[in-house]
Amino acid sequence: MYTFKEIIGNEKILNSFKKSIQNNKISHAYILDGKEKTGKTLIAKSFAKLLLCENSGLEPCLTCTSCISFDTDNNPDFFFIDTEKKSIGVDDIREKVIKNIETKPFKYKYKVFIIKNAQNMTIQAQNAILKTIEEPPSFAIFIFLTKNYNSFLPTILSRCILFKIKPLSPALIENYLINKGINSNIARFYSAYSRGSIGKALEIAYSENFITFRQDIIQDIERLENLNQHNITEIYNIVNKYENMKDSINEILNIYLLTYRDSLIYKQTNNTKSIIQKDIENHIKKIANNPSKKLINNIDFILKAKLNLEQNSNFNMTIECLLLDIKGDKIWLK
Repeated sequence: MYTFKEIIGNEKILNSFKKSIQNNKISHAYILDGKEKTGKTLIAKSFAKLLLCENSGLEPCLTCTSCISFDTDNNPDFFFIDTEKKSIGVDDIREKVIKNIETKPFKYKYKVFIIKNAQNMTIQAQNAILKTIEEPPSFAIFIFLTKNYNSFLPTILSRCILFKIKPLSPALIENYLINKGINSNIARFYSAYSRGSIGKALEIAYSENFITFRQDIIQDIERLENLNQHNITEIYNIVNKYENMKDSINEILNIYLLTYRDSLIYKQTNNTKSIIQKDIENHIKKIANNPSKKLINNIDFILKAKLNLEQNSNFNMTIECLLLDIKGDKIWLK
């Protein structure tokens, strides 16, 4: 169900959308920028549904023909452009956007176009849609969903209202999961792994494979910790393993990050009260035998690797350097 009431956090963005409707000052183009599973699609579709609603208000009425057809993916004036291809080409834009904007709305006030993963539009595709954004018909509304707004041409950015979706606080996600009926201890665990993403938290909470997946990565960390200092063959085995798990690398690094975080907390407090992964307490205590400086540096290495991967650095080289840095052969001071 797409309504603003279903959205957790991002109040400033929602209020801005509501004010634009209230004051009849709706822009023709918006960019929602944020990491994976941070609620971009939910926010964009809720706004689109409200724009197309036949009963004026600050929430979709849910009962008009438009709202009902929207929820069943049959609204004739709503277009959601998503593709499994690595890039969105000029032909995609011509076929799915420009062709449909040549005619007036079929039934409602607007034609709303949401383009998912819009950062994947080629330069040619961006130039094609730019012409429409520069002189849009009065009924056209565009919402670009992106993980990297800097990939847009400056001319497109200058014609769009940009909203940056920030990660939610662990406490907010934890409370949301508890309200969904999830045990409080488990909810805290899932909220920490989600890294501020409500979508990721829900995905983990209802996943049948996550616990097994996580245990597998924990075993990799144990192998790394127990590795002979001069034997790096096993490191390359792990690199090759992760190369076949590229789509899950963000989750993998989050497991590394939280494990070293818990170990550092235990190291500094000497109790398990504040650690999140209480089910692997013995493993956390063992890693905590490392000097504090090494634990801190390992966390920095992981964060740096995540950033490098977001900037499309070479995958194998990034993971290889990370694992070598974590293992290291330096003498760390306590």
